[in-house]
Amino acid sequence: MRLLTVGPEARNTQPPQLKFVNFNDCSPDIPDYAILSHTWDDSTEVALQQLPLFHRHAASSRRLRQVRITIPILFAASLWSLLSYTVGEVPLYLAFLTTCLLVLSLMLVSCYLAFHLYFVSTQDEQDTCQLVKKKQPGYSKILQTCIKARFDHNVRYAWVDTCCIDKSSSAELTKSINSMYDYYAKAKVCFVYLCDLEPAGDDLGKALPKCRWFTRGWTLQELIAPKHVIFFDREWNERGTKASLSGLLSEITGIPEELLKGETTCGDYAVARRMSWASKRVTTREEDTAYCLLGIFDVRMSLLYGEGMGAFQRLQKVILESTADRSIFIWTEDEDERKDCTGNDRGGNECRIKAASKPHPWSAILAKSPRPFECARNLEVSVTDSIYRDLSIGPRGIKMVVSLVYLVSKVGEDDGNKCILEAFSSLNGEIVGVMVRKISGGRTLVETATLATKFETVFPFSKGCDPVVGNRHGALRLRLDPSLIVNECRAMPRTHWDIHDNVFFGTNKTSKAWCGFFVHGQLADTPTTCIPINLFVGCIRWNIKRPSIILASLEDLDPGFRVLLEYQLDRLEFESCRKAEAVMMSVLDGRLSGTATVVETCAVDQSQIPSSNGGGTVFDKRRIFQINGPATSSPGWHYRVPSTGENVRVEVNLELEEEEDDTVCVNPVTMLNLRLKLLEEDSTVKSMGLWDS
Repeated sequence: MRLLTVGPEARNTQPPQLKFVNFNDCSPDIPDYAILSHTWDDSTEVALQQLPLFHRHAASSRRLRQVRITIPILFAASLWSLLSYTVGEVPLYLAFLTTCLLVLSLMLVSCYLAFHLYFVSTQDEQDTCQLVKKKQPGYSKILQTCIKARFDHNVRYAWVDTCCIDKSSSAELTKSINSMYDYYAKAKVCFVYLCDLEPAGDDLGKALPKCRWFTRGWTLQELIAPKHVIFFDREWNERGTKASLSGLLSEITGIPEELLKGETTCGDYAVARRMSWASKRVTTREEDTAYCLLGIFDVRMSLLYGEGMGAFQRLQKVILESTADRSIFIWTEDEDERKDCTGNDRGGNECRIKAASKPHPWSAILAKSPRPFECARNLEVSVTDSIYRDLSIGPRGIKMVVSLVYLVSKVGEDDGNKCILEAFSSLNGEIVGVMVRKISGGRTLVETATLATKFETVFPFSKGCDPVVGNRHGALRLRLDPSLIVNECRAMPRTHWDIHDNVFFGTNKTSKAWCGFFVHGQLADTPTTCIPINLFVGCIRWNIKRPSIILASLEDLDPGFRVLLEYQLDRLEFESCRKAEAVMMSVLDGRLSGTATVVETCAVDQSQIPSSNGGGTVFDKRRIFQINGPATSSPGWHYRVPSTGENVRVEVNLELEEEEDDTVCVNPVTMLNLRLKLLEEDSTVKSMGLWDS
């Protein structure tokens, strides 16, 4: 890190001497320093290699000024010597000797001046003089920064982006741009020089928003990163600080006032919302649109000047790889952004592609610039369990596990069905997503496994450090009747089934969830016979406290339909509540009931029942089973054994209640109690098969 410093005599010496001091960026011994934030004027800014020219030019000008002053002094002394002789005050020889010496000195000085003007002042020096004169405004900013830091804030060093970076070195330039946010964050004080803000007397509330500084891309991080920021007008008069002007600055920039006051950090805000802060800012070079945002998103990138807005595409991919925040997909593209222009683009370059006669309503998943994120100024995000969802970025797109919500409209109107990509975001209290459309063949797996290599420090539902508790909003457990001997209990969807706690867990406060259980077992009847139990239990919207329970007997359901039901449900996401309910209703049509069902069946011979549980695994003493892998036709599903001819009736009841359970990671847990009761022979029933109680 290259810092500037001036000596203690700088305030009284014109011009003062500026010196560079190098420090290791990784060293803890970097001293306090001030930093300058300003708008660039490339024609007047002073680069690293140009700064010594000012020192040499100042020294040369000082010598010439001394010579020019010496000539009149010597000339006056010669006249005085002659006049003194004429009035008889000094002897002739002394006057003559003094006059000769003064004339000789005058001739030598004149020769030096003539030699310098006609022989030393080459074309290079003339060019240097013109360059120094042209870049004097830029040098004045550097000088004022160092002087104010030294004498007004007792800070010995200063950093100015124009001259403290060697832009001829691509390695140093890349390192500096990637570290720019840290440079400003670690500065003791930041001076914001507003060259177009008139001196005190103007209404600051009206004049400040008109300053060019608020329209530049690089100044965004220069406003957010430093803790102490002081604003100066054109004549370097102090006009306020970031703390005292936080309300006005928030109104101008759209940045939350809490962030400007240091009460929050950038990471507390959604990616799309941070992008919106840069939506109205511009940069001289297209690539800097991305590079000036690196610190805002705490990412690093290589610099490739010449790729144009491809740099912003790379930035979004780097952000996707570093965070689980999917709000980066929330943006709107206006007509100017969507179509190509036939004249000149915003950078003044001629466009080679003719504008489409009608802009297409669909766009790629990544935005072309920060401008489309203007709509996300009030966006909130809840990443929930998407923190650990995997993704892969290829040359053609982004592959990841997603939640899709289907919106069905009237056939023939507005393209029929709509498919919404859930971004775990809300705007002004309403959930928002991205409308997507399938453009090619392909199949996305409904679940993947990702082994976390890094835990987040902030969780949605807990302030502790436990990622399991912190990412879960609720839990549901199926409690089976103790009298039921379980052969198999298959739970789905597997994406939100916790095999350790034997519960379904919710990870969102608003998304509607579903779950289903295939329960297979038997009730003891006599020492030699038992009663088969084959039930389907479904629960819709249980995680938002508005549950709908589906209870159905699988006793007389064709084995093919059983496999079809499991296969269809196995492919649905946890939040696909309506689709799951539609599948259950269609396959189990005519066999549905409420929370109480009477099943009529026959007792069977226990010795004929298969001992295999169909690939299930026992997890605890309750004998709850979970099948891993895709849906298959299990032998335990379809066993047929000789019946004893004895007809029996079993009453099945389902009840939902909340209770505390120390064995479950989330409390209270929603208990779905399944109770079975063997009816007496003389029990009165309304009809055979299934009906509502």
